[in-house]
Amino acid sequence: MMEGSQGSRRPWSALDPTLGPLLTPVLPKTIEAAIDAIEAEVPGYRGSRAGPMGPVLLRGVETAFRRLLDLLGSDEVALDARAAEVYRRIGAGERAAGRTLEALLGAYRTGARVAWEQMSAAATAGGIETDDLVSLAEAIFVYIDELSAVTVAGYVSEQAAQAGYRDVVRRRLAEALVDGLAATDLEAVRRLADEAGWVFPSKLAVAVVPGAAGSGRPLPAAPADVLVLERGAEVIAVVPDPSGPGRRAALVASAPKTGVYVGTVRGPSEAAVSLAHARRLHRLVIEGVVAAEPVVVANDHLAEMVVAADPALLAELAERILRPLDSLPLERRRTLEETLSVWLGHDGDRSAVAAALVVHPQTVSYRMAQLRAELGDSLANPRDRLALRLALLGRGVHLK
Repeated sequence: MMEGSQGSRRPWSALDPTLGPLLTPVLPKTIEAAIDAIEAEVPGYRGSRAGPMGPVLLRGVETAFRRLLDLLGSDEVALDARAAEVYRRIGAGERAAGRTLEALLGAYRTGARVAWEQMSAAATAGGIETDDLVSLAEAIFVYIDELSAVTVAGYVSEQAAQAGYRDVVRRRLAEALVDGLAATDLEAVRRLADEAGWVFPSKLAVAVVPGAAGSGRPLPAAPADVLVLERGAEVIAVVPDPSGPGRRAALVASAPKTGVYVGTVRGPSEAAVSLAHARRLHRLVIEGVVAAEPVVVANDHLAEMVVAADPALLAELAERILRPLDSLPLERRRTLEETLSVWLGHDGDRSAVAAALVVHPQTVSYRMAQLRAELGDSLANPRDRLALRLALLGRGVHLK
């Protein structure tokens, strides 16, 4: 709490100025008792006296209690600007050392209790009046509250700084992965992951959200272990363990309206390949080869991606093997192509084809008769049937 905010809560001003000198002889004992209690009662500080934290803890407790005795009988604020800076730094140091805020506040509460126990006993022995004893209790706890507030401010400030730095490292890590650095210097990428606090996975996938970066539209928060990077108009996400339990549901829940396109699952050294596949998957959705969904996953559409890998060759195959259907009216051709795709996918089972198309089995027979008339022996040849499947996939005709 800053000096200007401490205002009217100065209960130490109501005390006799002689109380400070009266309590000074018990100060060393109070400091030792407070440190013993903090070590014993606050898990984050156990064994602190014997380690590097020992001098810091001793200095912090001693400075706090000496300042408290100086305040008794005065109208001064709990902490002047210099003292406030000291305790802000202590808070920042505790965060940097990895101690929790709960442990830090627990140490202050324990110190306040011990100060009250030791000082009230000495004050009572010195003949202090009951009203003054109450004011002393209030002075101790208000003072420790002020001290805690300034220290917490330093702790939170350091926490925010660490979080900002962690975000920078996470972006650098995402860049290293999608740029393929793990393929040439895996250990450097592992070190970045350690610095970012990111658990390095054995498998990952890279997803893209096209047109989301810089759009002004807020994106739903990604799961905490997903690395996010903006490049151009894309948002790129590195998704560890993409096949893990609940992962797809989490992606669907966080998917923006523009859709998420998830590349193939690969090792970290092939993250750049997964990104290329995610972008190819997006193009296939635009072209109508793959159906649009909130989250489109490459591993669900490997056949379509393989088929579309060489568009010129695919177009040549489709033109050759489906040419007999091209002379038909457009709607009729599309109906027959859809029927053929389902028939190939169900190995010619007329009932299954009829159920998938929601038509009468006799309708299937009629359409297949026309297809045999147009395509001739192709339907009986296993290699031609495979070519027909590939050609239909290339035209965006999907199996139901």
